[in-house]
Amino acid sequence: MAFKILVTSQKGGVGKSTIAANLSAYLAYQMGLATTLIDWDPHGSSSNWLRRAPNVGVLVQHLTLPIEMGGNRPVFEARMHLRRATQGSDIVVADLTWTDALAGELMFEFDMVLVPTSVSEIELSATSGFLSKNRWVFDSAIAKAPALLVCPTRVLPEQLSSNIFTRQRFPVSFMLAPPILESQTAREMFEQGYLMNLPNACGESFQSFAQAVVAAKDIRLSMLAQEAANKSLKTQVLPKSPALLQRQAERTVTTPFPKAMTPAFSVVPPTATYSVLGRHRQRKIQEESEQTKVSSGLNIPEFLKRFTRPSTTKV
Repeated sequence: MAFKILVTSQKGGVGKSTIAANLSAYLAYQMGLATTLIDWDPHGSSSNWLRRAPNVGVLVQHLTLPIEMGGNRPVFEARMHLRRATQGSDIVVADLTWTDALAGELMFEFDMVLVPTSVSEIELSATSGFLSKNRWVFDSAIAKAPALLVCPTRVLPEQLSSNIFTRQRFPVSFMLAPPILESQTAREMFEQGYLMNLPNACGESFQSFAQAVVAAKDIRLSMLAQEAANKSLKTQVLPKSPALLQRQAERTVTTPFPKAMTPAFSVVPPTATYSVLGRHRQRKIQEESEQTKVSSGLNIPEFLKRFTRPSTTKV
């Protein structure tokens, strides 16, 4: 089944179309995945980008949703579009400007939700408000909640040392993606080429961002596979005899969990910023540094370094 990614925000000009188009191109060209882009934006920026830039194998669909009708109709139409797009695709990337007329349950149709934002106080406040309205989706204990990635975009070099994220309190836990740097060359690539091909810091930052999204996808798929395996075991295990249950109880009273059974990721409270991707990126850079002894051209921003340190928050 295809992995489904939604790129969305209520704000315009934060880089939704740029991320949707360039991430789709990266997944198709660099990762060799059968990728479909669904552009639900009336302006069609991401679909136009892919159609007019060099063909990298992305199947492009510019579709419309009856958002003005409200209710469940847009969700019904979106499900139909997704069902058709997943046929023959490994990954489906959807570009959508969110409005209050959309039902939040639409997000349950996706495995991952990417929310682009600049690092200004105003933009982050708007992002926090958007996530607050849809907190019930990401905190859902009934339906399978999508993974949430907050994606800093158009970040200026002088903002890399900012502690802006530590001053913001978000209503839900999330993963923080590596930032995509602002660059005039990125604007010049519109409908001409792709950020992954830029031989500068912006291109390197996008490569790091795309690699982190792929890592998050793999993490998500691994967790879903483990959940499915656990569910399957529960349905197949035969009832245990009273004697066996007693022996197991005697062993587990004083025996701690084996290290291998410790959960891979701890649950972080909503007020804490969660950056699995930052930690993943730091580990990758460290491994590459040890192997090649060559310094990377793109340093980890100071605000990301803080998120990679072990959390002292008790859950």
